[in-house]
Amino acid sequence: MSGRYACIILDFDGTFTDVEREAVPFLARYREGLAALIGRDLDDAWGRAVAAVESDLDAHGFEFDGRIVAPSHADPYILATSVARLVLAEDGEGHDVDAALEQLFRDSYGCADTAFRPDADQVVQAVLEMDAPVYVVTNSNTEHVKKKIRALSGDALSRLRDVRGDAKKFHLVDPGTADPRFDAVPEALEVEGLSRPLFLRRGRYFETLRDIWTETGTEPAQTLVCGDIFELDLALPAQLGATVHLVTRPNTPGWERRAVERAGGTWSERLTGLLEHL
Repeated sequence: MSGRYACIILDFDGTFTDVEREAVPFLARYREGLAALIGRDLDDAWGRAVAAVESDLDAHGFEFDGRIVAPSHADPYILATSVARLVLAEDGEGHDVDAALEQLFRDSYGCADTAFRPDADQVVQAVLEMDAPVYVVTNSNTEHVKKKIRALSGDALSRLRDVRGDAKKFHLVDPGTADPRFDAVPEALEVEGLSRPLFLRRGRYFETLRDIWTETGTEPAQTLVCGDIFELDLALPAQLGATVHLVTRPNTPGWERRAVERAGGTWSERLTGLLEHL
């Protein structure tokens, strides 16, 4: 089926999945691992850290080189990381905090459940009917995401052009090979309603996007990108000229919706809202 776009790029966790449900066993394992790391019961320290994050959401988040690169409350995975960072700052002497957080996440992610948004299968089938090549680009482990896609739909994985995991959408670095398109990306956006900068120059994510455009012979202006976190999934593609669609979460802040609209994109509460724009 022909459509508006020559290339379609989809995030997966949180976009096609019910991230609140699937994260329940992840969080149990994550807290066990963190308690083992600090060598004592976690309840009091965890509660204090949660309260601190919730008291000033913009002051906390997923960090890269000391800069916040994703909202603290974007999903349970990022919230857990934001909370654990505070716990380790208080009680993690002798640990490399960034390395410890990365290892905690990797050790716990395999425990996450598989739970989809109710319209996930309908949407993935409709998207795969389009003539455009469809890619999944995710920060999550490639094989874990492929396993979820198989559970969602028996033939979806074989019909996707590719699944690109470990995309490092949070890495604020230059790409390995210079590119004038990336050079033109400003360092950050000031977004109404967000009290910190939103950093844009995410070179590893750019490399993945560039590889896809090279493989498909397409350009950003011919591309639709769909995700559930504006800062991670959509801000850079929008800056490069792609069309973006945000699938909101129950706690998506108003500034994300406004940022998408300012970038010329669209948003919907249900995943099926994406289909209106194909």
